[in-house]
Amino acid sequence: MYRITMMVLLLVLSAAAQAASEKPLVQMDRQGPVAEQVRQVEKALNNGDYAEISADDRAQVQQSLQRITQRMGDHQTAQELPPAVQNEIFNDQERINTLLSRAHADSRLICQYTRTTGSNMPKSRCLTVAERRRIEEKGKALLNDERSYKTLSPPPAGR
Repeated sequence: MYRITMMVLLLVLSAAAQAASEKPLVQMDRQGPVAEQVRQVEKALNNGDYAEISADDRAQVQQSLQRITQRMGDHQTAQELPPAVQNEIFNDQERINTLLSRAHADSRLICQYTRTTGSNMPKSRCLTVAERRRIEEKGKALLNDERSYKTLSPPPAGR
């Protein structure tokens, strides 16, 4: 009974910790003031909310933000602009939202609790989704690489 209670308690605590640490996704929309949305995206990129965003994706987001800022000029919202410019801004906003959504999913932290052999104390191992994917890909590559098989095989018996 004690073990079951402790397991349930650990699961509840881990779920609560994960829910509390989840950062909200920054998205751009057509309704709000564009300058404020641009500041929010830049702030999220600079303070590490999107740690797993690639350099190419970061550059694309920054270029899109520059284009939006340039097209907006002195206007507050996109509705004040001609329809052709509104479409261009909307396309840049959608590109930013797509890249940030992917980076947000990859930056999500997942903690796994395991017990090492000979110990009853669970140890936590927290990795982002992207780190887990990289570890899995490296493991698969190691297993499939012919050179690794050659280095793992024992030396010939004659030596």
